[in-house]
Amino acid sequence: MSGGRVFVLGGGVAGLSAAFGLAERGHAVTLLESRQWLGGRAFTSFDRVSGRWLDNGPHVMLGCYRAMRVLLRRLGTEGGFQQDASLRLGFRLANGERAALQLGRLPVPLAMPVALFGLPMPFGARLRGLLGMGAVLRGTRPEWSLADWFAARGQRGEPAAFLWRPLCRAIMNCDPEEACAADFLATLREAFLGSAARAAFWVPKRSWRELVGEPAVPALAKAGVTVRLGARVTALVRCGGVVEALGLGDGERIELGAADRVVSALPWFALAPLLGNTPQQPIGPHHLRSAPIVTAYVTLAASAPPLVDDGPVVGMVGGSPFDFLLRTPGGDPRQVALLAGGERSFDGQAVDVIAQRALAQMQRYVPEAVLAGASVRVRKEQHATFVPDRDSGFHRPEPGPFAPTQPGNLWLCGDWTATGFPATLEGAARSAEAMLRAWDAKAR
Repeated sequence: MSGGRVFVLGGGVAGLSAAFGLAERGHAVTLLESRQWLGGRAFTSFDRVSGRWLDNGPHVMLGCYRAMRVLLRRLGTEGGFQQDASLRLGFRLANGERAALQLGRLPVPLAMPVALFGLPMPFGARLRGLLGMGAVLRGTRPEWSLADWFAARGQRGEPAAFLWRPLCRAIMNCDPEEACAADFLATLREAFLGSAARAAFWVPKRSWRELVGEPAVPALAKAGVTVRLGARVTALVRCGGVVEALGLGDGERIELGAADRVVSALPWFALAPLLGNTPQQPIGPHHLRSAPIVTAYVTLAASAPPLVDDGPVVGMVGGSPFDFLLRTPGGDPRQVALLAGGERSFDGQAVDVIAQRALAQMQRYVPEAVLAGASVRVRKEQHATFVPDRDSGFHRPEPGPFAPTQPGNLWLCGDWTATGFPATLEGAARSAEAMLRAWDAKAR
């Protein structure tokens, strides 16, 4: 597949990774991004009330995110994360009790038994949790939800409350009753079968704008990629399965030659309208449902005492509607973020109601916090991920050519394609890697 231009649609993690890889292969690459910034669905916006740049959700990674780290190295920002040597997950109970799952430097399978027995659970629950960790290696039935796996592996009760439900919300962005057990366990095996550092959290010390959005523009230019911001693709003009032109929102039409190709790194909900009214096709973005992420950024009054530092990531056991309490490493000790993944009770609620719910939950779980005079800023991302339920695997095409058995010049990547991961940063980056492998194979 020599010669011709390549147009990459979408400037998120998958699009950036694809653009860099295609440019390395000698192609003339143009990246078209509808917004005025790069980074995709993970982005930062300025909040005039607080005067802060706020991410649309805390974008925490794991040490095993190999492909995402490759992208960060290209951007020169891998050092912008706190990179712990082993996993430490703090916990808060509704009465304010504190606990932590702290793994040592040994490989995770060796360190986990000792760590589990440090949690405030009855002995039997700790033992069941340990057996559940062992069951991760055995896999699961393809038709099982994670809740089915709980029942079959004896993980209901405390093991689910302390371990599996928080991890499910963090990784899958939905409840265990919806989550595909196979995808969840595959992600855990990536993190927990190896060195201690693979399971450790990587927590951003700076905003996503500083880590990805701003450095991506000069890095792409240096790689020879042309970046067009504010270029919203509104039409894929196709004939016989071949994209003949790209229609843009300002009326521009980009005609494609016989050697030109298009790589869509758009999310499922943006690509579906461009493909037309074809929901009857069993594979494709039309069948995927979106799941939101809601973040409440809480700032205590300047006169309030600093919050106790439970670590950058704290799970609120049995918490509802928020699952995690997070803080920026090295940041203001009076600032935290409450994160709710896949929570539908916020639908249609005003931000002031969400703010009050955040403060009420924080009062239960952090009762020593002085919340008088606290301010709350809310960020909603309605299409943060797709719902990785048991049916989603049937609708996710492989990264690569859109119709592998037919002539065509449309290629796909993105976190919603069949990467073996749910909609994570790593899944997005690996989708680009898989697409490039298919690209190379076709070029041979």
